[in-house]
Amino acid sequence: MSTNAPPPIFKDILNTLEADIIFGRLRPHQELIEDSLMERFNAKRHIVRAVIQELVSRHIVVKPRSRSARVKDFTMQEVNELYEMRALLQREAIHIMPLPATACALDELKQIHAKYEEAIHGHSDPWVIHTLNDQFHLCLFSLCNNNTLCKAITFYTEATNPIRSYGITDPAWLSQALDEHASMIAAIESQDRATLATLVVSHIQPTKMRWEALRRHN
Repeated sequence: MSTNAPPPIFKDILNTLEADIIFGRLRPHQELIEDSLMERFNAKRHIVRAVIQELVSRHIVVKPRSRSARVKDFTMQEVNELYEMRALLQREAIHIMPLPATACALDELKQIHAKYEEAIHGHSDPWVIHTLNDQFHLCLFSLCNNNTLCKAITFYTEATNPIRSYGITDPAWLSQALDEHASMIAAIESQDRATLATLVVSHIQPTKMRWEALRRHN
């Protein structure tokens, strides 16, 4: 085991704060005060600072010089640019993806889809649903066999987590997401690259449009 591996409490705090941001318990511009977080999680300062730095690196928290970290607020232009990058990278992953996919890879994707469906129908915790959704897409894009491209897709996906969260608990969106995941699997099985490329881009638009509508309303 690497001696540089972060302690378990680091991951626990990171997941908790990320979920708080994603699901609106921590709102844009809200401060992340080190002393308060140390007390909340019974953690040492260097752990809390490392967690904040990781959230900064994921572009969902900002840390101005000599000021407390704050939950990031997005401009319309930033959101558009992030989603343009996601669309570009995801289309490229489909473009270079070897088809047909292996039976083993397809089986793994179907298993994750089944767990996602079960979590939605079982009204699981939103974080569980969110995590399984990300696992599905990570598994799907890994079929392109380009680790660097997959890391870039993951980076921009994580950067849009607070935007994506606006649809994560909406029953209509979850039903649509399930149907679209199933259609992606079917497109891979039928080696329909064009349909798959269209699906992976159209799939990310509803939560963006929901965020934009709410921002205009506010």
